[in-house]
Amino acid sequence: MYGTAWTDPPVSPMEDYLLECLEFLQRAGNDVGRRRKEVQTPQVWTLLPFEWKALAILAATKAAPAVIDIESASRSGSAVSSHRQRRGRRRGRGRVTKIEDRLASSVEALSSSETAAYKLAVLTVQRERMGTSWDSSWDSEMDSLRVECEQGVHPVWRRMAREAPLLGELGGFPVVEPEIVEIDSTDWVQAARFDPLDHTELKKWLSMELPFKASSQQALALNKIKRDLSGGRTRPDRWLNWMRPPLRGLREEGALLEGILLASALSDEAREVLEGLEGGVLGELSGSHSMLIRVRSGDLTDWEFCTKRFGDDGLSRSLRIAAWRRVGDSGTELSAEDLLEGAVALSEVGETMPDALVWSLASDLVSKGKPAEALQHIEGLGIEGASQVSAALDILAAVDSNPLEDSIADAMASMDEEDASLVLKHEGVSIQIRLQAARRLTDLGSIRHADEMLNMFTTAADIDGLVGAFMKDNALARAYPHRVLLMWHLITGEAAIGSRRDLSSLRKTALTFIGDSAVDRPLSEASVALVSLLDGVPQDIESIHKKLDSDGLKALNEVRRALAPDGDGVVGTKRIEILGHSIERADLSHLERSLFGALIDSLLLNRAAMDLQSGVAERESLATESLGRLCGREGASMRIIERSTDLVIEHNVGVEPLEKWYRSHDKLGADFHIIRAAILQGNNDRLNAARAYKEAAMKLRLDFERSSLILRKSLIEFAHAAGWREAVSLIDAYPALSGSFTNRFKLYIRTCRNHEEGKSAEASSRLIEFAAQEEERMRNGAGTGVEAGRREALEALLRYPDEHGLPMDPFQGRVRAALEGLRRSDTSRQSDLERTFRRMTMSGEGDPLEIMLIAKEVAEGEPLHGLIMLEKAIGSESLSTKHRNTLKNSQKALFGSHREAIPVKDRKTLRSLSLQPLILVDTNILIEALKDDLLREISVDSLGSLDWTVERAFHWMLRRRKEEGRVLLHIPAAAKGEFLHRAKSPDSVLRLFDDMYIDKGIWSQKVTTEFLEKRVQAICAVFGGWESSNSKGDVPDVGLDAFLVRHRDVFQQIDEQKRRGGKAPQRTLINGEDIYPEKGDRDIMCDAALLSSTSINNVGSILVATRDSDFRLVSRALEEEYGFGVVGDAQQLNSRVL
Repeated sequence: MYGTAWTDPPVSPMEDYLLECLEFLQRAGNDVGRRRKEVQTPQVWTLLPFEWKALAILAATKAAPAVIDIESASRSGSAVSSHRQRRGRRRGRGRVTKIEDRLASSVEALSSSETAAYKLAVLTVQRERMGTSWDSSWDSEMDSLRVECEQGVHPVWRRMAREAPLLGELGGFPVVEPEIVEIDSTDWVQAARFDPLDHTELKKWLSMELPFKASSQQALALNKIKRDLSGGRTRPDRWLNWMRPPLRGLREEGALLEGILLASALSDEAREVLEGLEGGVLGELSGSHSMLIRVRSGDLTDWEFCTKRFGDDGLSRSLRIAAWRRVGDSGTELSAEDLLEGAVALSEVGETMPDALVWSLASDLVSKGKPAEALQHIEGLGIEGASQVSAALDILAAVDSNPLEDSIADAMASMDEEDASLVLKHEGVSIQIRLQAARRLTDLGSIRHADEMLNMFTTAADIDGLVGAFMKDNALARAYPHRVLLMWHLITGEAAIGSRRDLSSLRKTALTFIGDSAVDRPLSEASVALVSLLDGVPQDIESIHKKLDSDGLKALNEVRRALAPDGDGVVGTKRIEILGHSIERADLSHLERSLFGALIDSLLLNRAAMDLQSGVAERESLATESLGRLCGREGASMRIIERSTDLVIEHNVGVEPLEKWYRSHDKLGADFHIIRAAILQGNNDRLNAARAYKEAAMKLRLDFERSSLILRKSLIEFAHAAGWREAVSLIDAYPALSGSFTNRFKLYIRTCRNHEEGKSAEASSRLIEFAAQEEERMRNGAGTGVEAGRREALEALLRYPDEHGLPMDPFQGRVRAALEGLRRSDTSRQSDLERTFRRMTMSGEGDPLEIMLIAKEVAEGEPLHGLIMLEKAIGSESLSTKHRNTLKNSQKALFGSHREAIPVKDRKTLRSLSLQPLILVDTNILIEALKDDLLREISVDSLGSLDWTVERAFHWMLRRRKEEGRVLLHIPAAAKGEFLHRAKSPDSVLRLFDDMYIDKGIWSQKVTTEFLEKRVQAICAVFGGWESSNSKGDVPDVGLDAFLVRHRDVFQQIDEQKRRGGKAPQRTLINGEDIYPEKGDRDIMCDAALLSSTSINNVGSILVATRDSDFRLVSRALEEEYGFGVVGDAQQLNSRVL
């Protein structure tokens, strides 16, 4: 009953739980292992803290004093004896390994609120365990505890004494049962005045001590509910099962607990339980809980009573709010005062009254001369019906309110053309309402007001309105070219879906006519300057500067300089924030503010691009976060989405907000799967990443180049994920993909697939056959050292997975098996030398001189083999740094002796020599570099284009690596000839800028014939410098035609794609098919092949820098056939150079 509970003499519920666990020991006999298991069997075990569980284990192991536990000690079965045996070691390890080790310490036990018997038991065990470390002052504490125990102990302690001789003393104390006495449970009952659906308050209430003694089953059920409430995601539907039966059918305080838990779980039985409590405080409280359930379920009998429930407790507050939420169904006539009370009550939880009642209240307040107060209630509400419109106009006549203007604008959908045109032309009305009027006129198909409508769309930066108008009438692009560029930079990504091609066509038209266009009056000078800056180069930077204060101007200049090609690329967030704050403070029109926002976005994108290209992990991480913030913003522009997508494709970074954008707006496109694949790749879910890339490639079938590059990513991911079957199927299904991969990679894939299918013999044969081909290729048919050559080829294959981060098994296992067979059969002098060499390098005890002598002897017959042996030794972690440095110097000397015998294509593995790559620069790179230089010249701030594109990053990275001395650059004769032809005059170069806003007047003024010649020669100087010392004799045949024909499928697809672009490409005729690369590209391929096959001082590899698909889509085939690589962007360049 209310006010009573179980209490003195002192008793802990843990004693009951412990006794319940000990009862299970009688089923276990004397077997200690079984006893340990049985004592943990009952569910109540989970209610015991570890300190109590430790006591239970002591009973289970029949813990006894050391002097009598001889048998147990001998077999280490006693928890006490075994604890003593390992005490020294455990202290050294500093960790607890068994439950009995969790026993409370003496200090912890004495300071606890547990019973005297518990404390005495703990001290007894600790005294036995501690031996000579025992503090004798605790003896007196134990004496005091014995005195307390003489008053009576819980029955569990007699059972403990019987099970564990060590605690036999406790069996001598009298056993007493707890008595029932009355206590005041008012606090617990009063604390129940909360909303049962408020699980936070419920959790607090359940943490209070119950006013009645709970059985172990009740405690277990409550414990489950408490854990569920603490788990983050509550599952009230499970509570009903946990409550049945221990927490069902309770009485008095127990019934209140039962009813509130049922109400929290939204059980229909809650009302019946709560209404069963009658009279007194419990009856009143349970009645209030029942009333809350009834109101929420639609029973409004007590609606008015609930609205007047003015208590501050959670239950009263919920009653008020629940009632006012159903005010529309109450059928009660309410005064303005009543409605105000309801509005206040609902505002406490961020809610409002039904619109109709609020408008009624507002009308009443207006009639009483309180329009400002009325406005507070109706701001943001919709307007329906004549009376509401009338009230809204009365309020607006007296009080300015943008939200109310918006509500009136919403009512404009029913206006006719004349009414809407009056609103549009009324300059005293806000831009928002006038814009709504322009949109209404568009919906009505108005022609008479077309100019005013376009001007309004422009002034308000309503890009959707502008796009709609320009799509209907393409001729507008010739009359208003600046507005087209405005649309291009401000249109949202979502709005651009499906209209990207049309927008590009409008932009092309605009760029054609922009030089002859008249002044566009709605556009301010700053707006035009911002458009020119965003689209190409700034023509009137001063008008932009005038809009900013000194801090903003300084920040803009600093950011622009840092993001310039010759800047440091490091842009602190603070500088962009300062610029942003300056823009916020500036006096700007709506359009200017939108364009400045696009400028900030462009700067952030450029910073992200440069950070990703830096190769610094921290900057790459910051760039990814920045892209996420830009793409995750509502209304992200088309330019943000497209440029972020390009960066993801180039750098393989995972940008989750970008994936969410595509998932929401363009899930059917290829880019969605590419972005998703990058995220999966970053999460190491490489199999699904491969499948996502494959899905993207299927959607890009008409774009052969992009499709092939994405398929290549897919195949690489399949390899990393050990998806051999799908990888082989992909290669077999797309033969044209073969040129994008080395034979080693294809061998790796097929060998792993053979092993997976159980075809080990076929896998071994494949490896041996490849090793034979490699040996033949490396030795050019020489007949000596065949076994050594094959072994070297297999050892290179053994390193292949490690070098490329691919799964080592099963490939390395198959290679080792093949190697072992060769080693057993090879007894040559060279094999003996290599075995000695391996033993010395692997043991770490080899003398650098002896290693060098072995390598030198091998090099006499096979220079490359000897150098590779030294390369292995240098890379061995078994040797000291000093020895490796010594070997590096020896390798350089040995290479100097045999340099002429080792062509460049064979030097790629000799990384310790620090040889430089020689890069042949193609025409397209030179053109991009020239364009960039000219843009910097014609821009008023000499900083050039704002955008940091993939092409721009590539040619500037080439410049930077040359300046650092990391690479040598060379312009092949074919590339230089084509470049000089295309850059022969200012007019021919201007035509290269067909996708950019260029002021033709400034161009004519600055880019003269003489100036252009200087810039062209400067580009040639920057990207040249290295020249071959060989005389120009007959060019040997490198078999290029045969190579190209072998990859006919690739070039046929490339040719078809180029022809679909509308312009017939220049191609070469072979075997009656004019589908092969043009002469200039063929010449570059031949130049690269010849250079790779010759010996060039200080050159370690030959690379061709190009973005031409004729090179990129057969890059790996070219590398394997001729020994030169292809790089198409800054990322690929850095991976080869750094």
